[in-house]
Amino acid sequence: MQTALNLINPPRGNDDEDVGETFPTALEERQRLLAHHVRLVARGLSTGLFIHGSQGGLGKSRTVLRTLVEEGIAPALINSHVTPLALYAALYQNRRGGVIFLDDVDSIFGSMAHLGLLRSALWGDPRIVTYGSSQLDDLPASFIFEGRLVFCANVIPKRNDAFKAVLTRCDLFQLDACREEIVELMRSVASAGYGPLSPGECLEVVDFIEGNGDDRGISMRLLEPSFRKVIYARSEGLDWRPLVLTQLRGLGRKDDLPRPVDARAQEVRHLHRAVDLHPGSVADQQASWSKATGKSRASFFRLLAKRHTE
Repeated sequence: MQTALNLINPPRGNDDEDVGETFPTALEERQRLLAHHVRLVARGLSTGLFIHGSQGGLGKSRTVLRTLVEEGIAPALINSHVTPLALYAALYQNRRGGVIFLDDVDSIFGSMAHLGLLRSALWGDPRIVTYGSSQLDDLPASFIFEGRLVFCANVIPKRNDAFKAVLTRCDLFQLDACREEIVELMRSVASAGYGPLSPGECLEVVDFIEGNGDDRGISMRLLEPSFRKVIYARSEGLDWRPLVLTQLRGLGRKDDLPRPVDARAQEVRHLHRAVDLHPGSVADQQASWSKATGKSRASFFRLLAKRHTE
């Protein structure tokens, strides 16, 4: 009997694929590409990286921090209010090859004082940063900055030429995802289980989130708290669904009824059609199915494996 883990990453057929091979989801692929951009900064091949995406919970900050740690770098993290003088001090303290990570500090992008410092830190040969103030104390009035900067923001400010001057000095990376891609990554994460929860039990939670989560608010930030609610509910002899549903209601749903799963029935119909059209080739079946549904190879093989076990 196939395990739930195998259902997430099933064999891709017997054409030229390896049995048991796993496939990254579309969102995981973009996170991997982001990690490469972070490595360029970590290795001094880029002076700045600006990461943006209107949707939270897709792993922007986690990918940045994890990749920097893998590269042996402990970044200076700024993730709340910072004055121009405090930013100047941070630049000075990390001037010799340090990496500063400004995470969701969007307010600085409308401040000419902050933007002036960032422009100087990101461009020039050498990159000379200056600050004229009687409050410098032990800080010099200017210095050469040889560090690097990484920014994470939800949006790119518009109609701000000073900010555009900062942006043109950075590599730019956008990380967004549709609802299906987020759910697909949830399934991939769930396939490893969570604490005392088996992969199959975790997948049941993902199914519940998919059926009841709001299109606008569903994100990876929902997953681990939902698993913890299941563990708690079991310890108290409760049904976990109302606990998770309470969390999902905060996303903006207009009703509490599960969403109909019409999309899954349509996927199955396309699967039967693909098998009928290409009975001798799993690869052709996958290509036909993905073209008809707009979904990934991993989604096809997961559905195929599930149909085989029913």
